[in-house]
Amino acid sequence: MASYNARLSKGAHKGRCGLREHFDSADVVESSLDRLAALFREAKHVVLHTGAGISVASGVPDFRSPNGVWTREQRGLPPPDSVSFADARPSLTHMAIKALVDCGFVHF
Repeated sequence: MASYNARLSKGAHKGRCGLREHFDSADVVESSLDRLAALFREAKHVVLHTGAGISVASGVPDFRSPNGVWTREQRGLPPPDSVSFADARPSLTHMAIKALVDCGFVHF
């Protein structure tokens, strides 16, 4: 059976692909997390909107990064290797989101 990546739509409207990834310094991440924690504590309602990128650490590729599924498609390359969904395990981001839900910070 073809992988999930190989079965995705070949449509033309996939947004900007291949953009360079950006990484903040540890200091910027720490100050951003402090501010985010304060916002969570003060908020009446919290909604988390994520994308495919939170699953990259689990071995599931994203779509528009330099090695993303759609970027590679635009360049005439096969989809990147990935784990099956059955073999993928939660990333730290997935676990953090679950902890926020379990603690009552996120409602859906």
